[in-house]
Amino acid sequence: MTYSGRFLFAVFLLTFAATGCDGTEDPFTPTLAPPVPITVPDGFTAEVFASGLDLPTSIAFPPDGSDRLFVNELQSGKVRIVQGGVLLDEPFAEVATNTTGGFPVTGENGLLGIAFDPQYSVNRYVYVTYATRTDSGTFGTVARFTDVNNRGEDFTVLLEGVPSGPGHQIESPAFGPDGNLYVSTGDAFMEDEVQNTDSFLGKILRMNPDGSIPGDNPFPNSYTYAYGFRNCFDLVFDGAGELFSADNGTDRDDELNRIVAGGNYGWPMELGETSAPEFVAPLHVWSQIVSPGGMAFYQGTQFPAAFRGKLFLVLFGDTFSEGPSDRAKRVQMVDLDTTPPTFEDFAVYDFPGVGNPLDVTEGPDGSLFLSDIFQGRIFKISYTG
Repeated sequence: MTYSGRFLFAVFLLTFAATGCDGTEDPFTPTLAPPVPITVPDGFTAEVFASGLDLPTSIAFPPDGSDRLFVNELQSGKVRIVQGGVLLDEPFAEVATNTTGGFPVTGENGLLGIAFDPQYSVNRYVYVTYATRTDSGTFGTVARFTDVNNRGEDFTVLLEGVPSGPGHQIESPAFGPDGNLYVSTGDAFMEDEVQNTDSFLGKILRMNPDGSIPGDNPFPNSYTYAYGFRNCFDLVFDGAGELFSADNGTDRDDELNRIVAGGNYGWPMELGETSAPEFVAPLHVWSQIVSPGGMAFYQGTQFPAAFRGKLFLVLFGDTFSEGPSDRAKRVQMVDLDTTPPTFEDFAVYDFPGVGNPLDVTEGPDGSLFLSDIFQGRIFKISYTG
């Protein structure tokens, strides 16, 4: 789950009215009549799957084959469920974010990532990450619920006290093939902490499912698995068990990275391309702002065979913008088997007003689902032949 906070401190430039900034349908999201203004390849269709969500961020289906899409709402702190294409009235769960006022005018804190335990069919565990504002600062948390008939019960905090800024905070959880939970974090605008492997900041953390530190982590008695990130967002494993992440730069040099245990990715000393032997070079660097966000490897069979195994990557784009973008506001398909990786547009936004794609996930039917934080919608992209 991801979006750009690099313009966070320029909010005085906003001319948006406050009304509607909470992600509701009016006035930013009028009813859409087909066709949806998202350009997709021949043979594919894009449609509205769900609407009326309040600043939706991460989306995911549980690994039980059901048609329940779990959707995080940023500031309400609610985990919502869309079941059979219907947004259920009762939320699955709710966490305290103490954040109101709309996005991005009041920052990026709130309910962020979601992941399901590899043994979900047995234990029904659902994991979330969120950043809560308190009188003593903003702090990130990793927590767990048990899914009992579409209700999150047995709330359990696994890790807390991760420092967060108004952005550059705790972000996405993902389970690896080793059964451990990986969590990305930003630098909380405290660059001096990033190279400290005992700090939570600018890291990819690795923990056991109960929140304890694995004994085989690369740094003894530390959650740190990899470090040197500025504003690390989504995490995703491919079919071979390799881990990938996206890191947002300043006004340039967004990165796509392959993550290795103990790797140092350079921030704040290096950003973008590097030849320094002590740092892991990115797989790809964007010279202009694209704000890479949600990612998913396609494993289904609903799309043609050529799409299987490819990485689908959301380019969120500029936060304060309307209308199409010539380089972002799209989902790209990435072939990581080529050197360098190749990028091809898959779903391109043509909306005339507000709208930024944020997260992408594969559904049990093999379609792709896409969240839009400003429009409060989930889009579904399917192959129809």
